[in-house]
Amino acid sequence: MTDEMTFREIDIVRICDAPREVVWRAWTDPDQLAAWWGPAGMHTPRDRVEMDVRPGGVFRVVMVQEKTGAEFPSDMRYTKVDEPSLLEFEWDGQRGLGGGKVTVTFRDLGDGRTEMLDHFAGYLTDQIQSFMEQGAGEQYAKLNSFLTR
Repeated sequence: MTDEMTFREIDIVRICDAPREVVWRAWTDPDQLAAWWGPAGMHTPRDRVEMDVRPGGVFRVVMVQEKTGAEFPSDMRYTKVDEPSLLEFEWDGQRGLGGGKVTVTFRDLGDGRTEMLDHFAGYLTDQIQSFMEQGAGEQYAKLNSFLTR
């Protein structure tokens, strides 16, 4: 294991039990995003979500740890938006994390389900990558629960 921050690319694929347009809205409507954004043990208050879903628009969220109240802000910006099939956002280094970009593609599977591909490209250490992969898994479990409620 290394503490060196290096450029990495990671793909996370999930099948959502909802039509593509519904999944798209969960990602682009601040009320909906606040309902599921963040890993287990964290939540994102609605008043801490700011979204201007267009290239160059802001995407800011503050996740709050439920046990301690510790806050984890993320200040991002949209770089590509192609409704309802692609969202891309990036950030500069912040809170000890390296800069990066996430591209989320939404593919209609034709049966009321959507394939969601989250492609991360950016700078991480081994430990941060482990936390990121675990947190994304927990966050996407919350998303699927939100979509099927």
